[in-house]
Amino acid sequence: MSIRKSVIALALAVPFASAFSMDLAIVKSIPLKDGSVIHQFKNGKMAMEDKYGRPTRMNVGESMAAADGTTITMNSDEVALLSSVFREHYGRTTK
Repeated sequence: MSIRKSVIALALAVPFASAFSMDLAIVKSIPLKDGSVIHQFKNGKMAMEDKYGRPTRMNVGESMAAADGTTITMNSDEVALLSSVFREHYGRTTK
């Protein structure tokens, strides 16, 4: 194989491999009063699932009331990461 083909193959493989190196572990899921759920990932980032089970957008810094009465402030908006978790672990796609 020529060096050019090796460089092209490596250039295509690196982004593909890095996409799978994401840590998809959900550490904590917190139900909210409105039926939504906040998921916190291992790296501390957060994502929101609406009451119908779909990943949804949330403004960073917005406060929400948990089902137990505590207040949670959103520190990130990881919709794509939550969608990946749903596809990977639960075998479902989001519509």
